[in-house]
Amino acid sequence: MLYFPVPVVALLVALGLAATTALVALLMHLASRGRQQAVRRVLGVAILLWAAGLAVAVLPGAPVPDPSIPAGTFNWVPFLAHQDRNLGVEMVANLGLCAPLGLMLAFGWRGFSVVKTTMLVLAVSICVETTQLLLRNNRAADITDIITNTAGGLAAATLGWALAAWARGKHSPEPAFAPASLLEH
Repeated sequence: MLYFPVPVVALLVALGLAATTALVALLMHLASRGRQQAVRRVLGVAILLWAAGLAVAVLPGAPVPDPSIPAGTFNWVPFLAHQDRNLGVEMVANLGLCAPLGLMLAFGWRGFSVVKTTMLVLAVSICVETTQLLLRNNRAADITDIITNTAGGLAAATLGWALAAWARGKHSPEPAFAPASLLEH
């Protein structure tokens, strides 16, 4: 069950995608110039903004209980609620929920960034679903959400790692001062 009308979800996903695209472009620009300190500063602000958006998206109570999962329970059967909810739109929203984090962390973690990011996204997703379960705020705690959030984070981390590696590869530091005879070789 979506807690926002489908057009609102579509708008939020589109805005999130546009913001993430702009952020990745900025991160690639900074990384290609070898400005790792600036990359870290931008990431710090962007991850805090993403976390605030995540809280706004997933923590408020739903106006009516989710009919697909009884209150106070956790659905352990993947994709069980397919008949009762607009699962296609919900899955796209869940895929995109943690994708920005996957893209951002790829620029912050060089070694094993895909594995570390996927594990972090999995942990964040489990925390979100556990919080929804414990708050009993008419939200559904569902294994499908964990699967789709993690899949979105994995796909984004893979793409982000490739983009970050490419941007870093473009950076070749030039010497601050080099005698003319060294430049001729």
